[in-house]
Amino acid sequence: MEGIERIKDHIIRQADDEVEVLVAETQRFVAKEVGDAERQVRLILEEATLRADMDAKELVRRGEGLAEAERRKQGLVLKQQRVDQVIDRALDLLLNEPPEERMARYASWVNGLGLESGVITLSATDLSEIGEKLLELLPPDRFSINPVPGEFSGGIVVEHGRVRDNLSYELIVRDHRAELARLVLSHLEEVMPEEL
Repeated sequence: MEGIERIKDHIIRQADDEVEVLVAETQRFVAKEVGDAERQVRLILEEATLRADMDAKELVRRGEGLAEAERRKQGLVLKQQRVDQVIDRALDLLLNEPPEERMARYASWVNGLGLESGVITLSATDLSEIGEKLLELLPPDRFSINPVPGEFSGGIVVEHGRVRDNLSYELIVRDHRAELARLVLSHLEEVMPEEL
């Protein structure tokens, strides 16, 4: 029996040696796989971090671009508001000039048209303040004042024959708004450039 025991011991030792070799190989394989996996994880994390940084920078760049566009838009709105305020103020000054100055301006417009006769329509305010007095500055008995006021704040409308010359302030401002806006902006940039 002793021989069988020796054979069994020999087989067990040999099996133990082979198990040790297999365990060592498995440990090396697992260590290599774990090392490879850790390197892959590091690369993925580095790439994700880099991509996140790039995405964040792009997001910040886009946000800054949008903010700049909004700032420019608000600046344009502010400029337009200032232009509107200046034009409104200029119209207000014209409407509140002394009657003699308004009469002189309107007479110069009628004379500038080179008309021989016609019917002049005034705003309600001008009709009550200067009405018939305007005729004293024009050739006698050639012009008349329309007793019905026009639906405008200032200026005049002159009808002669089939032609109607509308020189109301509203129409003049509307027709020349772009030019007036450029003049106002140019002037504002001269007097307060840092605010525009």
